[in-house]
Amino acid sequence: MMKQTELTPEDAEWDFAEARAKLAPKLDGRKAARKNRQKRLTDAVDGRSLRAMGRTQHLNFKATPEIKALLAKHVPKGTVSLWLEEAIIAKLKAAGVDVDA
Repeated sequence: MMKQTELTPEDAEWDFAEARAKLAPKLDGRKAARKNRQKRLTDAVDGRSLRAMGRTQHLNFKATPEIKALLAKHVPKGTVSLWLEEAIIAKLKAAGVDVDA
């Protein structure tokens, strides 16, 4: 049978600061590094990927909080702009506008 030793707070196994240091994320905390990480995240969708799908013009509009909540609830995340584009085309066609011209 193995002999069990009782741990005391002075033992190395109780060093919580060392354990936290091992588990801490290895991120560079400098301002330039934070900006670089943020830039990489925001550059995931860039002008080239949008142009490849034929989207070259910016369209921005205000909506009521109810519309925004409904879109967030019923339209999959990341597809809102495509969904709105299809809705606008459908509304124009219903109004008799020839959108293919």
